[in-house]
Amino acid sequence: MKLFTHRTAALFALMVFSAPGAAFAEDYLPKLEVKAQDLYRSGLKAALRPLPKCNPYRLYSKKVTDDKGKTTTIRGCCPLGFASLGESCARIAPATCARVAIENPAACRLAQCAKYIREVEVDAVDKKGKKIPKLDKEGKPIEGEFEKAKKELACKPWKSDGERDLTCELDTYECKKDETASGPVRWCVDFIRKVTTPVLGEDGQPTADGKTEDKFFQCSPGSDDCSMQIRECTGAELKSNKSLYGERKPCKIGEYVDQKDGGKCKPYACPSHCKTTDNRCAKCGPDYLGAAQSFEKAYDVDEHFYEAYFNHGMALERLGKYTAAIDVFTKAQGLDPRNERERKLRLSAQAYLARAKLAEGARFAEAGNVTKAKQYRDQSRSICESIRGQDPDNAMANNVLAQYWLDNNNLDLAENFVRQVLRVNREDTIALNIRGLVNLRKQNNDVVRWILEEKVLALDPANPEGYANLGLAFVRLGELPKAVVAFERAVKLKPNSVPARLNLGAIYIEYLNYEQAERQYQQALKLEPDNLEATVGYALALEGMRKPKKAASLYEKVLATDPGRAALVTRLAIIYEKAPFNDGNRAVTYWKRFRKMAQLPSQSEAKANKLALETQWKAQIKKRAPRRGSKRQAFLDARSALKDKLTKAKSLWKNVLAIDSRIQAIEMGMKMEKEAKDEEKNKPSS
Repeated sequence: MKLFTHRTAALFALMVFSAPGAAFAEDYLPKLEVKAQDLYRSGLKAALRPLPKCNPYRLYSKKVTDDKGKTTTIRGCCPLGFASLGESCARIAPATCARVAIENPAACRLAQCAKYIREVEVDAVDKKGKKIPKLDKEGKPIEGEFEKAKKELACKPWKSDGERDLTCELDTYECKKDETASGPVRWCVDFIRKVTTPVLGEDGQPTADGKTEDKFFQCSPGSDDCSMQIRECTGAELKSNKSLYGERKPCKIGEYVDQKDGGKCKPYACPSHCKTTDNRCAKCGPDYLGAAQSFEKAYDVDEHFYEAYFNHGMALERLGKYTAAIDVFTKAQGLDPRNERERKLRLSAQAYLARAKLAEGARFAEAGNVTKAKQYRDQSRSICESIRGQDPDNAMANNVLAQYWLDNNNLDLAENFVRQVLRVNREDTIALNIRGLVNLRKQNNDVVRWILEEKVLALDPANPEGYANLGLAFVRLGELPKAVVAFERAVKLKPNSVPARLNLGAIYIEYLNYEQAERQYQQALKLEPDNLEATVGYALALEGMRKPKKAASLYEKVLATDPGRAALVTRLAIIYEKAPFNDGNRAVTYWKRFRKMAQLPSQSEAKANKLALETQWKAQIKKRAPRRGSKRQAFLDARSALKDKLTKAKSLWKNVLAIDSRIQAIEMGMKMEKEAKDEEKNKPSS
């Protein structure tokens, strides 16, 4: 499973929102407009709201008064498949689609339709339609008596008086194409009231034993003792988009049944307690758009408010507006500092710009544009080294250089720059995140987990990069369910996090959950259409969902940009060999292409190399090792090296044999198919 670390080692850590202006928590800074500082605080408050326990559309908030008249507010999450109506919850999907009802209703697949049937006993008939007579013990037909069989007859579930006919049962079947093609996926309900009545005797009076029975009647939504029962829609209801009973329509996934308005289907909306003043559903969690607006207003009031520029840029990055963020950092860099504090902050503005360029370089690398990636990364390094010449303790410059060297796999240099940051501020979550990634490269997985759980996330519980990197540690520790939880939390905190989505998709592929994997890769491609890893993952998910044509086109698209991906060449060879393509020529072309890419020797060369090493090994094992000293160690090392060579030679020969055999089998199959066609073509007509 290929995993992806966060770009710039989580340089978007939210703790930076409160630094270097930590003094804003209580005191106002001199030489900055008070109104600007108030707007800045408002932005911090919006950005640093804790992540809600569930999707805001599922959050309810109701006031409860106890016996003493004390009123308290209870907040919680509606169950999956329900949406919040403010103080209560309403179902918006059947149980089978509960998980995707809010986040991705289009992903819901309901394959089951319903029909009402009653089983009756009828005379059995043979294939010709004749009744099958009943036989006596001697095997002779009994006159007037026939074998019986059960037959399903369509029926109406409700009697004329509104009572439910319990002999008419709901049965399910696989929906037909014309039934599911009639519109979005929908779900149906009945409104039923249970009535307990005495059992009546033959005289129409209650029996002496006082027995009772339950009967069920249709009722009006919202009336007393009237309950809603979910069921599959019938094919007729799906086709017509009308209920079998009355004017009530089947509801789409994501609509709820309003029992106060005659059972009409209505789309759920953001609960009022989560609405912002501009009607966005962003009040119950981090609101980066609102934060960005406040930060921008802050530096509009006081143009030398550097902290507002930095946090505005970071909020834009969280929203996926990377170009706009670079513009903001550039604007801050262009200000004329009025004192020593502002001079240092101007250097930090340059460092933020360098960090943005480093992240842009990572995006180019993932799109296969190596030249552009190197250009942006080198620019970033150059800017930060220039900053360090004027301010060696500049935290952002040192963090960027730490990430630069981590990207270049120089772990010692990366750790050195991390140390310089932590020497000044031991709670810098950016540096701590990078330290976690350095230890991840060193396979110190338990250390990584401790750094992220006990340091990064303890200091900043809403740090998306902390959760994403923790997910990587859990994968390395073999704890995939915990990794999924960590990556999902990272995506909730930062929906535009492409690496977190790629890692989630990779785990879902590992679990063969291709639908969920497809969803994550699609979202990643919406954010970055040129991301090659997202394209490959999306193709793998489609292949798993048995959509080989689309998968093949995506693999070929990636190979056009990055021709060196041998694994994709073999995937295409396998795809073209099978249905629906059955294209032997293309399959052979790709197998030969793979053979060339892997620089595989001929069968005879591979076999000769294997036999030569086997001969050497037989001679080696007959030799007696020296008893002690350096000669013994050298002898054992030589034996071990020879054994490794032999193992690789055997594996290589098997691979060469397997690929050549496959090519020969395909070519032989095509030849036989051609001969059969020619024979059929040349056969004289009778």
